[in-house]
Amino acid sequence: MVYEKSALGFNEFINQNRTLSVRERQVLLLVNGVRNVDELEKFFKKEQLTITLSKLISDGYIHQFNNINSLTKNKASSHSTLTTLSFINAINDELPIDSAKIAAIKTILLESTDDYLGLMGHSIKVCVNSCSNEYDLRSCISMWHMAMRESKLGRESTSFLLEQIHQTLENKMLDSDMNTH
Repeated sequence: MVYEKSALGFNEFINQNRTLSVRERQVLLLVNGVRNVDELEKFFKKEQLTITLSKLISDGYIHQFNNINSLTKNKASSHSTLTTLSFINAINDELPIDSAKIAAIKTILLESTDDYLGLMGHSIKVCVNSCSNEYDLRSCISMWHMAMRESKLGRESTSFLLEQIHQTLENKMLDSDMNTH
């Protein structure tokens, strides 16, 4: 079974108010419309995952993923996580990032800095709070990524948080297509 985030699920990372526990947010981050429950069980105990998924479904944060083109899904799930450099360089190749996406990415960076880096993340929070364009955002993501990889608590979550940031950016192409039609 594969799940994807609902609008409420995406809003959890955009809004300033956190409504989920750290564990629920971790599961929500990993739910991406590609990973199935078996893959999620690699990161969480089966019983905890089942309870958390049930809560996220009943509260409307996620729903079952309906992919018409299963070939695309299988292809996407076989790709490894993007490297930071290819991710950061990809920002330049696409349309400008709208302010809502920048805000969503800034929220992910700030909340994960709070959750995993604590006081050591102060300079990253200053960087994120002051960034206002794509170039500044890339610099902040790079600083954040290095600090998270070096931290004891954040190391395991870094790839998935980075993937969440990438997914936020990927959706911008769809959003811009929908706005033009």
